[in-house]
Amino acid sequence: MHNPFDAEEELKQKLDQYTVEVPDFPVKKARTTRIANWVFAPTYIPFPEVGYKQVSAKVIVSLPLFIIPVTFIPILFFIK
Repeated sequence: MHNPFDAEEELKQKLDQYTVEVPDFPVKKARTTRIANWVFAPTYIPFPEVGYKQVSAKVIVSLPLFIIPVTFIPILFFIK
C-alpha cells in the first residue's frame, strides 16, 4: 500500500517529530450499555401527526372493541 505522505519529504519530517499514543478502547460494549441503547433508541412512529385523519382515529379506537368479542367466539361455541 502506497503511503502518500512519503512523497512529501518536509511533511514527513514534521509528522515524524510527533509521537501519538492511542489509548486502548474496549471494542465490545458492556451488556448493560447495549440494553440501555436498545431501550432508549428512537423509535419509528407508525402514525405521524401529519397522517392522522378522522377515519383512521376511529378505526384505531374501535379496533379493540371488535377484537375482544371475536376472541370469545371459540370459548362460547367450542367448550362443552
